[in-house]
Amino acid sequence: MASRGAEGAPAQREGESKKRTFDGKLVNGERPPRMDTPTGGPSVNGAVSAPSVHGVAMSGSAVPMPTADQMAQLPPELEQLSSEHYHPLGKMLLRIGQECYNDLTEVLQKMADLPSNLQAKGGMTNGYSMTNGGQENPEISKQKKLLLLQFAQVNRAKFIKLQVLAEWGKRSSVDIAKCIDLFNWEKEQSGAMDSVDDTIHWLKMWSAHARQSNPDIRTALEILSTKKADWIPNLGYIPPETISSEKALKLLRYMNTSLSIRLTVHEDLPRQMQRWRVESGRATFIVDDEFELDLLSFVEDTSEQWHFIDLRLLFSPAPNIAIGSRFQFELKMQLDGILRENGLGMCYDYLHNFILTHKINVLRSQAYQLIRAGWTGSLKVEPVHRGLVIQYWIDKPGKKNWIEIGIASNKPKNGKVSWRGPPVPSLAVRWFRQGAEVKDACLKFDWKKICMERMLKHVIAQHISYLLRTTEHNLNPSMTIKATYSETEPSECMLEASMGHNNKTTLSVETVTGRYILQPISSLSSSAEHVINRPQEVSNSGTIVTQLLARSVISHIQRIAQQLGWTQIVRQTMRLDAINAAVGLDVLQYVLYQPRGWTTTWTLAVFVDTSGESWWICEIGSNGSTVETACRILIEKPEGHTPPINRTTLSGICRIAIHTLAYHVTTRELEKRNKAYSLGDEFAQCRHHSASRGVVRGWVLHLKTADLVASKPDEPPWLEPGMRVMCQGLRSDSRNIWHIASGIMLPDAAADMKKLMSASPQKYFSFSEEGNFHILLCTPFGKEVVTELKARLRDLDRLRSFAKILQTRKMLIKSSSLQQVTFKYSQHLTATVKFDEGDDVKVRFSNSNPHKRIESLLADTVNEKPTTTEQPSLEGGPGLDRFCTTLLVTRSALAELDAIESLQPGNYRNPAIHAHAIGVYRLVYNNPICSFDIRLRPKEDHVCWVVEDNEGKAIELRPKDERTPSYKRQENLKATLQKLYTESGERWYGVRTGLVADIDGIGGALRRLHETILSCYVEGGVQQGPTNAPDGGGVPGGGGGGPGQPNNRGGHGPGPRPNGGGGAPNGKLPPGKINTVGGKPAVGVKREVITID
Repeated sequence: MASRGAEGAPAQREGESKKRTFDGKLVNGERPPRMDTPTGGPSVNGAVSAPSVHGVAMSGSAVPMPTADQMAQLPPELEQLSSEHYHPLGKMLLRIGQECYNDLTEVLQKMADLPSNLQAKGGMTNGYSMTNGGQENPEISKQKKLLLLQFAQVNRAKFIKLQVLAEWGKRSSVDIAKCIDLFNWEKEQSGAMDSVDDTIHWLKMWSAHARQSNPDIRTALEILSTKKADWIPNLGYIPPETISSEKALKLLRYMNTSLSIRLTVHEDLPRQMQRWRVESGRATFIVDDEFELDLLSFVEDTSEQWHFIDLRLLFSPAPNIAIGSRFQFELKMQLDGILRENGLGMCYDYLHNFILTHKINVLRSQAYQLIRAGWTGSLKVEPVHRGLVIQYWIDKPGKKNWIEIGIASNKPKNGKVSWRGPPVPSLAVRWFRQGAEVKDACLKFDWKKICMERMLKHVIAQHISYLLRTTEHNLNPSMTIKATYSETEPSECMLEASMGHNNKTTLSVETVTGRYILQPISSLSSSAEHVINRPQEVSNSGTIVTQLLARSVISHIQRIAQQLGWTQIVRQTMRLDAINAAVGLDVLQYVLYQPRGWTTTWTLAVFVDTSGESWWICEIGSNGSTVETACRILIEKPEGHTPPINRTTLSGICRIAIHTLAYHVTTRELEKRNKAYSLGDEFAQCRHHSASRGVVRGWVLHLKTADLVASKPDEPPWLEPGMRVMCQGLRSDSRNIWHIASGIMLPDAAADMKKLMSASPQKYFSFSEEGNFHILLCTPFGKEVVTELKARLRDLDRLRSFAKILQTRKMLIKSSSLQQVTFKYSQHLTATVKFDEGDDVKVRFSNSNPHKRIESLLADTVNEKPTTTEQPSLEGGPGLDRFCTTLLVTRSALAELDAIESLQPGNYRNPAIHAHAIGVYRLVYNNPICSFDIRLRPKEDHVCWVVEDNEGKAIELRPKDERTPSYKRQENLKATLQKLYTESGERWYGVRTGLVADIDGIGGALRRLHETILSCYVEGGVQQGPTNAPDGGGVPGGGGGGPGQPNNRGGHGPGPRPNGGGGAPNGKLPPGKINTVGGKPAVGVKREVITID
C-alpha cells in the first residue's frame, strides 16, 4: 500500500501528520532500540539507527565502524520489489470516489422511482396539482430518507477505512515494505524447492526410459538356434482361419455394397461431403484442396457409427500421415468419438477447421523461413489466435503495410441461415495498404499449393502496380510512357518514361524493401532516387521522374556540346518565367550556348519540357536577363522519331540554327523595308549529307529582283524578276556566314557574261550557259544579307557593263571577279578596277605604271565625281567608259613623262612634273628656267595634245621662278625653242608658241622638247635675283607649281615613286652619273647648290 521509489527504497516514514507534544516531541511512531542488535553494531534487516548529520552519529558515545570480516558474515540483503509492482494509493482513491458517485446515482434513481401516493381528490382540474407538488405520503418519505442514510453510512465507513489505511500506511510504510520483501523472498524460496522436487521427479522418470536392461544372452542364443525356448510357456492361442482370395473378394464386395446402400439410402451427407467413392471395403470422401477421408461401416443403415481408417491431405506442403503413427492414433481416437456422437457433419467441421488452422501454421512457418532467408529485415510476422499478420516493407518510411490471414466464419450480417445450410468457415485475407484496408483488391491465392512467398509477391505486385499507376497519372500525357504491370511478379512491374530520343528512365520498386529504383544508374538518377524515397516526396514521384528526364537530356547535351567546343552561358539573372513567356512553353530545364563564331547577342538555346527538348535561337537583351526574340528551330523527324543526341545531330542543329538565324534577321530587315519575300523549305546542301539527311532542313528565300537592283530608265533589265537566296553556314574562320544567291540572266546579258566567264573563271561566282548564275555572299554573323546581295548585284552589273565596255574598246581581260577586274590596255600596261568597297569604284595601278601619277583623278572619273579642275571633254557614256577612253588618250603622254623622269633617277626638279588634271600637266625646269603646260584639246572630231610655253602667259599663271621681276629667259634657250617650234616630227608639229601632237605622237614631241631644253643647260646653275612676286599662281584649273616644289606624281596624286626619291637637291646629279637626254650623254658640268625659297 505504501508508495516506494524507483529503486525500491522505502518512503520516508516521518511526516507532518504525526502527533507531537506541546514542546514539539513526537508522541507516536517512536520505537525503542532493538535488543537483537549489538551495542554499537550495525542494525540488521533494516533496523533504524540513530540519525547522523554529515556522516557523524548523533548518539552520545562513539560507535565503532564494522570491519570487513563482520560485513562478510552478515546475511545477504533481501531483494526489494520495484515501484512498478505496487499500486498507488491515488488509484484506490479514484476508484472509491467513482464507486461512491455510482452509488449516489443509483440511490437517487431509486428515490425517483418510488411512487408518490397522492389522494384522488388531491388533484385539481386541468391536471394541475397543488403548490409545491402537494402532500407526499409519509411512508415514501421515510423510505427515501432511509435510502439516503444507508448510502451515507456505507460510504462514510468506506472513507473512514480509507483514511485509517492511509494514516497507517504513512506510519508503517517501512515495516510493511520489509514484510512484503520478506514474503516475496519466502515465496521464491518455496518455489525453488518445489522446482527442485519436480526436476528430480522428472529426471527419475526420464532415466527409466533411458535405462537399458541387462541382455539375456542364454535365451537369445537358444531362440536364434532352435527357434524356441523350453522355459517359455505355450499360451494355446488358436490361429485364425486363413481367408482365401475368393472369400476376401466376396467380403469386400459385400462391404462395398453395404457402404453404397448406406451412403445412398440412409445417410444424410453434409453438403461438402457429397463427393465420395466406395472401393476396397471403405468409403472415401473427397473435399477439394483439403483432404480425402477413408471411413468404414459394417452395417447398411445408420445404426452403427462410422470408423476412421485413413486421412490424406490434398494440399502441399502437407505431412504424410503414416499408418500406425502416434498422430494417426490420436486422430483416430478423436474422429471415432466425433463420429460416434455427432456423425459425418461434425466430423467434416472438425477436419475442415483442423485443415484451415494447419494451413495458417504452414504459412507462418514459411514466413519465418523467409525472414531467415532473403527477406531479412523487411518482414514482421505476428501470429494471433488462428490467424497471421505479416507486415512487409517495415523499413519503408510512412504508414505501415500488412496482410492479415485468418479464418472467416462467413456468417451473413442479417443472421439468416441459407437454404444450403450453415455457413462454412474459410481462409480470408485482408490487405492494408499504408494503414488503410483495400476493399476492392482482387487477391487470388492458391490454397492448394501453399506458398507464403508467392502470396507476398502477389500482394506486393499489386501494391507496386498501384504506386506506378499513381506516378503514371502524375506524368504529363505528352511524354512517352510505357507501363508494364504483373499480378504475380513484382520485379516485372515497371514504368518506362522517355523524353526525347533514347532518353528514357525506368521506375520500379524493389520487392523486398519497397524502395523506388530508377534505371539506368547515374549520378542524376541516384540523387533523384534518394529524393523520391523520402516519405514527404512519394506523392511527387511524377514530378521527380519528369525532372530527372529533363536533367538527363540537359546533361547529355552538355557533354556533346562540350566536345563540339560550345560555350555555355550562365545567366543567373534570367528567370524561368521570362523564358516561358518568350517561348510559350512550360520549360523544365534550359541551357544557353554560344557555338564558335556566334556573337554575344545571339544564343543557341535548348529548352526541355514534357514533350522533350526543343532548340531555339534567342536574342538576349542588353541586361542579360530578358529574351528579346526567340525563334524555334524546326528539326526533321524521320519516321516520326526525334533524332538521337550525338555530335552529328548537334552539328546539324548548329548549322540549321545558323540558317534560321540568317533567315530571321534577313526577313526582319525586309519587313522593315516593306519588301515582299517568300520562304520555301527544302533540304540544305551540307557537306555531310548522309549524316544529316532527315535532320537538317534548309530554307530558300525568294526575293524580287526589282527590290535588289536599281534599274536605270535608259537601260533594259538584265535579270529575271525573281532571285533565290540560301544559307550555307559559317565560313572556316567561324566569323562570317556564307550565302548563295541564285538568279537567271536575260539572254543578252547572259551572252556577254558567257564571254567574260570563258575568259576569266570566277572564284565566288558561277555561271551556266543557260543564264543561271550563283553568287557566294559573306555576311557578318547576325547581320542581314540583303545589303550584301544588293552590293554584289551592283558589282555584277558593273562587271557586266565594264566587260562590255572592254570588249568594245578591245581591251584584254586578264582576271575578273565580282570584286575587281584586271585588264590590259597596252602591251605592257595593266589596270585593276575594284568594286567591293562601298558604292565607289577604286582604281589600282602598279608602281611602275605611268597612270599611277593620276590614279586618284581616274578614280573620280570612274565614279563620275565632279572636280574643280579643268577636265577635257572626252566622249563616252558612263564613268567606266570614260575611264577606258582616258587610259587610251593619256597612255602615250604619261608613258613619256615617266620615261623623262627615269632618265635621271633622283632628279625631281629638272624637270618637275605636275598633274593638275587628267588632261592638264606642267613641266617646270630650273636649269634653264622655263615651264610648259601640256593640255588635251578637242579638235574637230578628235582630241590632240598641245604643249604651251608659259613665257607668253600672264605672270600670275607662271611658276614661281618665272614670276620674279628680274626674270629673263636665256637667249640661247629662246633661240633653241623658236627653232623647235618650227620643226615637226612623227605625228607632231610645232606652232608659234608650242607644239601640237595627236594622242600617239605626244611622246615624241615631249622627248624632243626635253632634249632641246637640256641642251641649254647652264653649268653651275642659273643665278636669279630676290623674288618679290607673291607666291601662287599657276595654270588655269590647277595649282601653280614651280621648280622649288617636289617632283611628285601630280597635284592630286601620290608622292614620287620609290625610284625617284632620295636624289640630290637642286637638280644635282649623284657622283658618277651622266645626264642623258634621249639616250645621249648630257654635257657634264660642275653644279652649285642653289637655295630656293
